[in-house]
Amino acid sequence: MHHREEKVETDFRLVVIRNEKTKKEFWFLTNEFELTSKEIADYYRKRWDIEVFFRFLKQELNLSHLVSLNKNGIEVMVYMTMIASMLLLIYKKANALGYKTAKRRIAMELRDMITEILIIFAGGDPGKVFKT
Repeated sequence: MHHREEKVETDFRLVVIRNEKTKKEFWFLTNEFELTSKEIADYYRKRWDIEVFFRFLKQELNLSHLVSLNKNGIEVMVYMTMIASMLLLIYKKANALGYKTAKRRIAMELRDMITEILIIFAGGDPGKVFKT
């Protein structure tokens, strides 16, 4: 195990929050002295929500990496992913399906629709490829 010891010149503040319902304590180390303990806890709670959101993007929507690393590119990708997830949830509800089944079926239907459009643009007849 490797570690290093060094003196840090920054002052830190320990904030201890106790959840009255569960009696759990949460300890936060911060260098922010202007905020109240509640504000510190709220920031960490929001940060956790962001972590859960990105886990959802990675696990459920197969987002493996960000296409862009600038602010605008990330915003566009997050908005597109949110729109796609809302459409998926609408599709799930409209077809009374489970989440994974809806995800598979909407992917297949989108693939077929895109294939039909490409066949039409190429001057072909999608009726010969897809039996309707």
